Amino acid sequence: QKFIDATIPKIKNVRQLAIENGLNNIDIQVDGGITLLNVDEVISAGANIIVAGSSVFNGDANKNVKAFLNKF
Repeated sequence: QKFIDATIPKIKNVRQLAIENGLNNIDIQVDGGITLLNVDEVISAGANIIVAGSSVFNGDANKNVKAFLNKF
């Protein structure tokens, strides 16, 4: 599935609403189209759990996981 760019403002909104309501420690998970090219933007928007199935398992899974971990 391709990542839907319109979700970025939604992630920001959810994070902001959580903060405004004293829920600073909630998890926001994003699944669908997460790649090394967009993961930084998704994290910056407020997500803290990332599901990157295809980006990990297409090709060398060890190499791909290390590339994602190097982002953090």
